[in-house]
Amino acid sequence: MHLMPAHGLITSSLQYGVVSRSLPFTGRILRGYLDAAGSGTGLGIGNPNTEFTPNVSACALGSDGGTAKIVWGFRNGEVAFTSANKAMDASSRSAAKFSRCTVGDQHLGAVLDVLWDGMNVITAGGDGRVKVWDSKKSRCVWTSDSHFPDECVKVATALSKGIVAGAMRSGQVVVWSGFTPDIPDGPTSVTGITIPCPIHGDDASREISSLHIDNCGPSPALLVAFTDNALFYRFDLDLSAGAVECFHFGDPALGAITSLTPFFTNQPGEYSLIVTGTQLGCVGIYDWTDPNHSLPAYKFEAYEDGTSVTALAWNGITLVTGCARGTTKAWDALTLEHLRTFPTPVPRKRVTTAALLGVLHAEDPAVRQIVLGPEKEVLLVAVGDRVMAWRAGPVPKGGFKTRSTPGKKKERAVTSKYHQQLEMHQAIVESRHLLEEESSRVQRAYGREREQRARLETLGLDEVEAVEYVLMLSREEAIERERSASVIDEGVFEGDFDDGESVPARRASPARSASPPSSAPSSPPRVSSVQSRDARPIPRPSASNSKIQVSPPFRAEPSEALFVPSTSPRSIPPTAAHFPPISSGTSPRGSAAASPAKSTKSAWSTPLARSPVPSPGTSVSRSSSFAATDGMDEDLRLAIELSLAEAHSRAS
Repeated sequence: MHLMPAHGLITSSLQYGVVSRSLPFTGRILRGYLDAAGSGTGLGIGNPNTEFTPNVSACALGSDGGTAKIVWGFRNGEVAFTSANKAMDASSRSAAKFSRCTVGDQHLGAVLDVLWDGMNVITAGGDGRVKVWDSKKSRCVWTSDSHFPDECVKVATALSKGIVAGAMRSGQVVVWSGFTPDIPDGPTSVTGITIPCPIHGDDASREISSLHIDNCGPSPALLVAFTDNALFYRFDLDLSAGAVECFHFGDPALGAITSLTPFFTNQPGEYSLIVTGTQLGCVGIYDWTDPNHSLPAYKFEAYEDGTSVTALAWNGITLVTGCARGTTKAWDALTLEHLRTFPTPVPRKRVTTAALLGVLHAEDPAVRQIVLGPEKEVLLVAVGDRVMAWRAGPVPKGGFKTRSTPGKKKERAVTSKYHQQLEMHQAIVESRHLLEEESSRVQRAYGREREQRARLETLGLDEVEAVEYVLMLSREEAIERERSASVIDEGVFEGDFDDGESVPARRASPARSASPPSSAPSSPPRVSSVQSRDARPIPRPSASNSKIQVSPPFRAEPSEALFVPSTSPRSIPPTAAHFPPISSGTSPRGSAAASPAKSTKSAWSTPLARSPVPSPGTSVSRSSSFAATDGMDEDLRLAIELSLAEAHSRAS
């Protein structure tokens, strides 16, 4: 699609191999096509089914004033040129001139890309060659070396700087320099630089989707974008030294790049910009002059349903985006504020005929190209096989009125039964298509949310329950840590007995010396408590005939109850070496004797046996050296005895 003077438009179709001429703001299509066959050019009846060239593989449009210029590339490697003077003159047919290249100049493979550069044409072929053509003489003036079997799929040109670039299917880019301004006489010496593909990996796509040359700076630079890739690359060229420096731009969070449009400028105070559209419906704007900043300077979501952006246009005032569904949106170029939305011009009923035949299109045709007029008030959008034109201007009072024929009204035509049945089938197919379209849109819009919900459903929880479950686990972990820091001391212990059968006799500790026996008179049953160093009440059994004594429960246990050494002041002092030895027959679980070498361990870590309980007829020998000690050690010893008595009672 190419805009001619006076808002004329020429559009090409590779399927039919023709170029049509139209006046989009009047809706008029000029009769006759400019075809690629050269027979009766511009003199046909306007039916593409009878005037077509099926072997066209590439086409490029241009203009020189009111003259339309067209270059054709064919599947057999042939290149043809069409020049039509006064192409948009509606009063007379256009007398077009058609010419073909010679057999020796054509490519050895299909022509994959063509491009205009002034009066010259650059073509890329499947034989891996790039050719420069003189459009006036229809002859080739320069041919590159062959890179076969690697095909050349894209070309970019800046002949004013003497540079031509070609992109290979393998992802490599070859840059040729040294072209002179007098191209028809042929270049004298041309040198080439091969840039390897910056993408590594077997699964990554290396197909180049965009190739541009920035010749506005002091040194040329290449812009390369790849298919299904979220990054695009900048290659700064040093042609004299043959050096190349690579930089990458892009944001993987926006998705793979589906459309890219550069806007290079060499005006002072202006910056070169790169605008990209992604498959997630986002738009990113990058500062091309700052290669060290790879992320977009501005980014926004253009399409909330996640439809991929397929076309972009920028004129410094307005940014226009097109998506795969045919919807076009206009944005303020400075504030990125949404201005207007243009729905797809393709009616939905156009797909119903194919739907009746069993071929249902999943989506409406996408936006292929957007053209903004030089006066910055004209918008042309190519959607499928249609063109939508819009021009900004004052609206007449009362709006635009439809054209009506005065006179007698026409009688209403009688609709046949077959026509009503066909409309009913079309309505059914239309409804199904709308339902499927709405379903696919909802799936794309809420796909991520459904994936998250599916993961939660595998756990049998929703979002609220998942948060509550995590909080419950954290509380349980905190409670377990608190429980591991303290040991519960609750239960019963065995009291003193008068007879010696219930409590086995014990030997005195070797650390204690014998003393004269003394008899202790019996006393009434009583329970006393002693305040320990850590202010914990420790119950004290009485020397009576009571069988069982119950101690009150105490929840807050000391840290010495754990099997972890502690440095707190509540740890057992070195006087634990004076604890009495433990008899092996007291507890079936084993016994342990305290020693100075093991004084660092907690006394609660191993169950100890009870010490002898004095009876009315016996006495315990003690050393006179401990007579002056305070009651702290005695209280601790009694607490250990009570704990061991409790363990013994549970075991029995």
